[in-house]
Amino acid sequence: METPPVRRLEQALADFAQRYAALTRTGEQLRALSVTVCSRDDVVQVTVGVDGRPASIRFVDERFRRTPPTQLGDSVMEALSTAQAEVSARLSSALTSARLPVQTAREAPRPRPQRPLWGRRSFAPHAPLPPDLRAAVMALTDSVCDAVRCD
Repeated sequence: METPPVRRLEQALADFAQRYAALTRTGEQLRALSVTVCSRDDVVQVTVGVDGRPASIRFVDERFRRTPPTQLGDSVMEALSTAQAEVSARLSSALTSARLPVQTAREAPRPRPQRPLWGRRSFAPHAPLPPDLRAAVMALTDSVCDAVRCD
């Protein structure tokens, strides 16, 4: 027996609430995410934020003064790339554990309906949504479409 549309919509809204809560928790974790890595020769220490950019680069002790410039540059690049890889792995793990899709650059986004799902389309100008709320609205759109089988 097929589930009535109202029941499917209620389930979609409940799923949305769970997904939004997971998105909020994950967002808080990611805002605090940073990784600090030392180079193999323990000369350089690099800290990278969630965006992959270096937050700090510091020399552990005075050995950097005796290190040839090319080797010092290699140590910085090694620590930086290791920290960036670790941030990427932790980011992917956090999104996966929250059951949020991890979208790579090669994946195409899911197509969205071009017409409003209900009601009239408003042409009044509006302020853009904050990114986390926009992601939640898109998740709700997906859930509603899945519940009522939109194409």
